[in-house]
Amino acid sequence: MDASNIPLPTDNLPDDEEQSEDCLNLSIRLPPTCLSSDGALRSDAKLPVLVFIHGGAFFLGSANRPYYDPSNLVLHGIQRGTPFIMVSINYRLGVLGFMHSPSTSSLIPENNGLYDQDLALLWVKDNIAGFGGDVDNITVIGQSAGGESISVKTTRSPVFKRAIAFSGTPVTMPSMTPSEHHANFLSQASSLNIPLKNSDGNERSATAIANEFIAADVQKIRELAWVGLPCANTEFFPVDKPSMELTKRGKMAPENWRQRFTPVEAQIVGSTTYDGGISYNMMSRDPSRKNHAKAFEHIAKDMLGDEVGAELCTIYGIKGGMSDPDALQAVCLFESDIGFFAAAMATVEADLIPKTYFQIFDLPNPFDAPIRKQGEFATHTFDIVTLLGGVHEDRLPESYTPIVSAWRDAILDFVVSGKKPCEEYIRDGREGRRGLMVNKDGVREIGEEQWLDNDESRRRRLFELAQRVKGDAGCDVLWMDVGRRFLMKGE
Repeated sequence: MDASNIPLPTDNLPDDEEQSEDCLNLSIRLPPTCLSSDGALRSDAKLPVLVFIHGGAFFLGSANRPYYDPSNLVLHGIQRGTPFIMVSINYRLGVLGFMHSPSTSSLIPENNGLYDQDLALLWVKDNIAGFGGDVDNITVIGQSAGGESISVKTTRSPVFKRAIAFSGTPVTMPSMTPSEHHANFLSQASSLNIPLKNSDGNERSATAIANEFIAADVQKIRELAWVGLPCANTEFFPVDKPSMELTKRGKMAPENWRQRFTPVEAQIVGSTTYDGGISYNMMSRDPSRKNHAKAFEHIAKDMLGDEVGAELCTIYGIKGGMSDPDALQAVCLFESDIGFFAAAMATVEADLIPKTYFQIFDLPNPFDAPIRKQGEFATHTFDIVTLLGGVHEDRLPESYTPIVSAWRDAILDFVVSGKKPCEEYIRDGREGRRGLMVNKDGVREIGEEQWLDNDESRRRRLFELAQRVKGDAGCDVLWMDVGRRFLMKGE
């Protein structure tokens, strides 16, 4: 199910994967450089280290997925003479990683999964030298929920030197407030038939409910509804609601963080051109979701007013009478632009990291999926699995081989020595912003006009509309009040 939603081939995957709460483990892949002639580890190798944090909306996934296998990337590093050590980590997900009640924090604390990641990174920092790694040259890479995790870690005294975040920011998947988490905790307890009131009709304490929750059958806990959002008003998210406006202004970082922490040296922040493809693939299989054009138009006009709502629909060609596949494709393109692309731009525009580079991945996903009937797109997660190599690499078109090789060169140069993949992103509003484009034409540096004025200047028109809606907060209104409302409710 996970692979088909990305989409990737599923015929070469195991039938099932063991689920276990004993999941705090990591995998280390070493090049021969780390071994002496007798097979012993060489602690003097001092190789660069790349740590991978997987995605999955904080409630599914695993670094052990076959399509995340980084062997081909590691081999590429060896063959080009820049060997490195690859570490892939796991962390608790769903209820066990992210459910929380502030009324019983000692039993159900917030952001367990994010602390698991921190623990893994500290383990790498403390132990990787024994495997031949350079503790002063660690880069962390993540995608989707992994990218979001990395974004918040860059401003929290990180143990890594550089960061690469693909298609994941603190606003793409907004966090929940402590009170929202508590309401969800009670709802999930009720789903397990845990009584919320005593026999006398009085409310039970959160501690009593939590103890019953902890004692419940873990398989039933696994089957609960989606619980996968981090908690706000914490050291990871020091605001009520992360937003693009706050991100641009640098307000997502802890107070006085520059005086308290040394920031990472550099970061790459990226987005694919159709990250919304994952929503398309899931929603197109949901028989309860119909009349997408009508639903989106209703939401847009309800939240923005008739005139502005109609203008938004016009930008994406959404109109009555469209087939559901065409309408859903257009809506998910809007999701890509506002929930992923705009969020990534907000991240690179924040004056937090000394050197920041923007990447646009537009290499079409060639594998069959519902969206393939509508066109070719670079879809959510196809970037990271293509970079790592995984089990699908031998099925890619031959024309992709030199492009993927050049892209790996650029990423590994950044990992190994901090070499810039393109010119830095200019944050002060001047013309001439640059970014790295990866598409069928190769790997090259492009200017802002090329990512804003493509496809009838769709993104430029969107961002101008957002400014008219609510200035710097306009993108947040379009994403939270229109995009996410459609995705979550469809009405």
